[in-house]
Amino acid sequence: MPEIPDDDDNQSSKSHPTTSADDGTEAHNKLLVEIWKQAVDTQKHFNDMCVKSRQLGLTFVAASLGAALYLFIRSPGGSSESDAARSVYAYSFSVCGHAIVLHVSLAIIVAAAAAVYAVRRLDLGVYHQMLRGAVSFGEDLEQRHIVHIVGLTKGMTEAISHFSRHSDAAVELGPEHSYNYVGRDKRNAGDKLRWFYDFIFFFLAFLALLIFVATNFLKAVG
Repeated sequence: MPEIPDDDDNQSSKSHPTTSADDGTEAHNKLLVEIWKQAVDTQKHFNDMCVKSRQLGLTFVAASLGAALYLFIRSPGGSSESDAARSVYAYSFSVCGHAIVLHVSLAIIVAAAAAVYAVRRLDLGVYHQMLRGAVSFGEDLEQRHIVHIVGLTKGMTEAISHFSRHSDAAVELGPEHSYNYVGRDKRNAGDKLRWFYDFIFFFLAFLALLIFVATNFLKAVG
């Protein structure tokens, strides 16, 4: 007479497929999380490169402005040194019978502008493009996989991008305590960076114009 399996044996045999499927899903989710961590680390790496390049440019501009201001306001040591001082700090030439004086501080400002231009090309043309690629990958990964695992409306990369691209970005509490991201004034980070560099160029050009006017049309009062 055949033996009838116990209920416990039936329950055990039925539970094996479910457990195997759960283990597979858990392993898949862990793999996705690890990929997401690597994507975030890549974004941090490129972001650090962008920040360091901008810090280098601003440091060079600040040092150049300090040197230019020091040379511009420095007075000759005396009448015997006046000719030598002029030969060091300023150069003059004639155009249509008018004497044009170019102070050496103008050359320093031009050098600062050239350095900022090089940093801008490196920042916007290389580092920022790689950062955008890393962010796009992170957004795609979060939208397709991560948000379903953690049960959120957006992933971290998507949330940061939303607040970075919208000056009026905000969140509203939706049903079941979920966040709805809102914002209409969209402006990407690249446009903001271009405005930042344009402002530096405008400031340097304005300062160079002031120095040129002061050395050619204004007289110092002793």
